This record gives sequence, structure tokens and C-alpha cells, in this order.
Amino acid sequence: MPMADPRHALEIGGAGIAVVGPPLPGADAPAAEPVVAARFEPAWAAFEAGVIATGRAGAARARLAPLFTTSRHLEEPSTAPLARPQPAARSNADLVYAQLGAIAASERLAGAPVLLAVSSAYTLEELRLLLGIASAARLEVTGVVDAAVAAAAAAPSLARALYLDLEMQRALLVELVRDAGLRRGRVDVSRAVGLRAYEDAFARLIARALVGTTRFDPLHQAPTEQLLYDRLGGWVAAAAAGEAPIVVEYGGLRHEARLTAAQLETAAAPLTAELVKLVQSARRAGEALTLYVTARVAAVPGIGAALAQLRDCHVVLLPAGAAGTGALVQAAEIAAGELALVSRLDAVAAVLAPGAPRADQTRGLAPTHVVYQGRAHALTAEPLLVGREPAAARALVVGGTTAGISRSHCSLVARAGEAVLEDHSRHGTFLNGERVQRRARLAAGDRIRLGTPGVELELVRIE
Repeated sequence: MPMADPRHALEIGGAGIAVVGPPLPGADAPAAEPVVAARFEPAWAAFEAGVIATGRAGAARARLAPLFTTSRHLEEPSTAPLARPQPAARSNADLVYAQLGAIAASERLAGAPVLLAVSSAYTLEELRLLLGIASAARLEVTGVVDAAVAAAAAAPSLARALYLDLEMQRALLVELVRDAGLRRGRVDVSRAVGLRAYEDAFARLIARALVGTTRFDPLHQAPTEQLLYDRLGGWVAAAAAGEAPIVVEYGGLRHEARLTAAQLETAAAPLTAELVKLVQSARRAGEALTLYVTARVAAVPGIGAALAQLRDCHVVLLPAGAAGTGALVQAAEIAAGELALVSRLDAVAAVLAPGAPRADQTRGLAPTHVVYQGRAHALTAEPLLVGREPAAARALVVGGTTAGISRSHCSLVARAGEAVLEDHSRHGTFLNGERVQRRARLAAGDRIRLGTPGVELELVRIE
């Protein structure tokens, strides 16, 4: 007897598990076929005294029992022993099983067909383990798809795109390529930034604000630290709109401070700079790009504004549950054949967003001069060769004895209303922090760096 089509998809990754599909009939949901919705349980697990609490229940124990609480089990699923194994949980795999089992029970998914949209950072070994755990939790998995591919499948984009997501301890940047369909390319992982790093930065900010106004430090003891983190998300969301009060009542006393969006963005700035650096490192200089941003990323104050400053980058904000929704839409292709990871969806047609920027639409005006050490050099149809000892009729000598600069490093030329840079070096030429792949078009305001650490040149337009 053939299995019924899946009506639910589970998004599984280092941030947590989201259930996408019709919610259960009840007081808060109609009994008729509902709109697809996403219910999310964060990647927290507390295990002590023979009991495992996962998701929001686990998060509520995180600061009260830190030695027996983790947020890494979904990011690093394995059978390796925990640092402090307990009778109920001896490995991360046990914690993943507990969280999946709790979700299967609460959503009544046991025995029902489901799709999995999984983190792009999972290895094949981790995926095999997840499938085994899902089977043990009585989930009938009919297909597995890469979450980045599923989330962007129906979203418009240019030919090449990047997908940015935040997990608990890491950030993921996934290359997506559109041809006849959509396929996953390179996956970059940064452990310099993650959801927990942002949460900790905001918690420290709020603690300083309370200490400064009331002398009360909520991080001084476990109960008040837990209270702070329990309310952190609501406070941040309220303050992101402008300003919000922070009120903590403890021990019969009321402690109050104010939190502003500007303070949040300042506290997050070093972490957001790491995210921007991650995106820039994967870009090809001079190429227009679509950047898909998950709801988790967009919810962090300051990230949206920082990403909006990226040149020739069309930012697409994905809704919560986008990966699960995309998986359900493409269920027929994902569930076809043997159970295996789908990292390409051939049924998706390549589309360009109406109004999405093309390179020739979003560039600034072409520069007329390049400035080095306060002196402007005109860009003309005759190439300007730049380097340590350039041998050409039109030459700009830079760097002197600076390491990383070639004799003939790059050339700049202006033709047909545009300016172009061509790289001739072994050491690399960088345009606005991104390495140039052979050639790139230029705009006024761009900065060129030759070598590492090298020297900088600025492009300007003189009317």
C-alpha cells in the first residue's frame, strides 16, 4: 500500500527543530485544513535526575543547571559520550532522540509521512545518524532535502545566490546556483558568530544598563540570570522598534532600565561585522548577487541595515518555515526514488525577481580618476598599469617595498562609459574587501587594495 503524501516537514539544524504543516485542531487552530504554519523548538536540552527537557523547556533550565544543559546536540549529532553523561542521556544522539520524540508526540506525527529539510552543514555521517534517530522516534521520513535549496526553491533570484543562516554556535553561508533548476554549491561555516553569541551580547548590555541605573546585576546569580534570558527575546524585539523598558522584579524589589535600538545595534556590531565579512569572502568582485536571509538572521537588530549596504546585492528576506514550506511544495521530487539527500531541485525554473537589480542597474556612476597618496590619476581608454615597477607608457607606481604587490599588479581602463579593473598579480587585488576574479567593473566610491596588507587606492568621479 503506497504511503500517503507528506503534509508536514521538519526543519532540523543547529538552531532547533521547526514543524511546518497544518497545526493540530484545537482552541488555537481551526479544524478545517489550515494555512501552513511553523512551530519552532530551539536547540536546548537539559538532562539531570533521569529527566530530559528539550526545546523551550530545556532553555528554561539552561542557567539553573549549566553543567547538565547543552545547545550543541542538534549542531553536533553523534554517539560520542557527553562530558557528564547521565542515565537518561549518554550522548548527543540521546538528546536528539528526546527532542524529536517530544515533537513527534506533541504534533501527533508518529507513523505519519514527513519530509526533512536539514542544515547544509551536516555531514553524511550525521545525516545517517539523524535518519536512524528519526526512525526510532517513529517518524516515517519520505524525503530529505537541503534546507537552503528548499527555502530558496520558489524565491526569485539572479543566476548565483547566497543563503545566510544562524545556528546556535555558528553561521552558515551556502552558495546556490540556478541553471535549469537550483543546486547547492559551496558551504562556508563561521564559528565566530551564532545565535548564542548575539544573545550573550544583548544579555550583557541589559545587565550593564540595570547596574548603571539600579546597581542590580541580574548576572550575579543563577535565578535572575535565567529570568533575564527568559525575557531577552521579548525585550530585544520591543526595543528594536525604538525604545523599550526593562523591568525585573526580584526579592520584592523592582529594577528598571531603558533599552534602545541603537544600543542593541552597537552591542551586535562586532558580530554583525563577522557576518558581513563571511558574505564578502564568498562574493566575486563586480558580480551582482542575490542574498537569501533567514528569519533568524533578519530578527537580529542591525543585521538588515548592514547587509543592505552591500553593493550589487539584492537581499531577499525568507519567512519563518521557508525551508519546510519549500520541501512540501517540491515533495514529489524530493520523495522520488531512494531515500537520499536532495541538494538539487530540477523542477524549479530559473527566474529573475521583478525589480531585482541587475549589475548595470545598481552600479554607481563610473569613476573618472583613481586617487593614491592624495593625487588623482585619470582613467582613460589607454590602460593605467598599477604596480611596484609597472612597465607601461601610463603607469602608477605604488607600494615601494611593500610585500604582496607585484611589479605589474593590475590595470585600470575606461571605455564605453564604464571603468574596469583587470588583475595581473599572484598576490590578489581586492575590490571593497572582495578578491577580484580576473576583472571587475568599478564605481565611484570603490576602494581597491593591492596585496595583503598592501596599499589602498580610491576611485572618484570628477565632473
